[in-house]
Amino acid sequence: MERYKVLIVGCGASGLMCALRLNNEKNIKFVVIDKNDRVGRKLSATGNGQGNITNVELSEKNYFSTDKEKVKNILDRFGYRELLNYFEFLGGTFIADKTGRVYPSSKQAASVTDIMRFDLRRASGAVKTCETVVSAKKQGNAFIVRSDKNEYICKYLVLASGGRAAPHFGSDGDGYRLAECFGHTITPLTPSLVQLKTELFPIKGLKGVRSECVLTLKRGGKSVVQTEGDLIFTEYGVSGNAVFKLSAFANKGDVIAVDFLPQINEKELFKILKNKISRFPDLSAEDLFRCILNSAVGKSVLRYCGIRGTEPYNGNEKDLMRLTYTVKNFCLKITGDMGFAHAQVTKGGVDLRELDDNLMSKKVKNLFIVGELADVDGECGGYNLQWAFSSAYIAAEAIAKDVANDY
Repeated sequence: MERYKVLIVGCGASGLMCALRLNNEKNIKFVVIDKNDRVGRKLSATGNGQGNITNVELSEKNYFSTDKEKVKNILDRFGYRELLNYFEFLGGTFIADKTGRVYPSSKQAASVTDIMRFDLRRASGAVKTCETVVSAKKQGNAFIVRSDKNEYICKYLVLASGGRAAPHFGSDGDGYRLAECFGHTITPLTPSLVQLKTELFPIKGLKGVRSECVLTLKRGGKSVVQTEGDLIFTEYGVSGNAVFKLSAFANKGDVIAVDFLPQINEKELFKILKNKISRFPDLSAEDLFRCILNSAVGKSVLRYCGIRGTEPYNGNEKDLMRLTYTVKNFCLKITGDMGFAHAQVTKGGVDLRELDDNLMSKKVKNLFIVGELADVDGECGGYNLQWAFSSAYIAAEAIAKDVANDY
């Protein structure tokens, strides 16, 4: 049986940050156990491989959780500025885009992982890969942790093994099972920041079409949230960064209203189309949107409104108003999502109300639960990585202070 002061389960973004913070303490011997063959695999793929680690507009308002006040408390203590200072100390340089998303100037997510791995080489403990933790229990003042290869004893146990999103990176939700063994409540788990399935008839013939749009999520006829950016039509529904942002708020049965021409208001578009018809009276319906919309989108709008595209357009003003409205409000009902295999993050997790302000369990002393395992998920734009780093740093800081008080 190997003995350590701290055992960290998982070496993704939160596990790495926890280990690096503890690495600054000479009297803390720790071990990190990860089932992957190398640490930080998922981190190296974030932000489309470009490494969107945080956002300058950071706020608890960008998160979903059972305890937003606790999220605020964590972010106030280790927010985006503290995170950037830390990574700059490790040797990185970071830049923000016009939307506030922060990337390494290399625009390579793997480079963030690399500077963390480099610092971890001077670890006061051990990093064990290709090893899976199968059970953990509290015995007296110590934890007994068993893996598929060894048995460990430690005073502090940190669960940082990630959620269920993107299981091909090793995050299959094992940590929830371990947390449940210690009596914790797991709130419902659903995929977030994920492609959405929609009804298929309205998008027939649009597979592969990409458009810069404004999307409005509607529920019961009321607007929930609005996003803008890339919309990509697929064989199952919709994808693209505007959809990923929207998916954090979406439920099955909600409706996505697509505005294909956000730069032109409905009144202006109606006038443009009416003038076009008056100048070209023999215009076919299919040619009505020529050089205004993507041709495939134009055909879908016509079909949506029940108008044959190949025939001369003889529609009355009422029909034209309906077409104009549809271009600005092309509605798609959500029928589901593409699941955890395609999701960037897990919504739900260990009820945050069961953890203290340092993310230590209120049920089991010296058990810490960080990162995606906790019931905290953010909007698209670097918020989820910030939470992974912030929560892990705060937990490690609390452990370091507690250890220091023992001496």
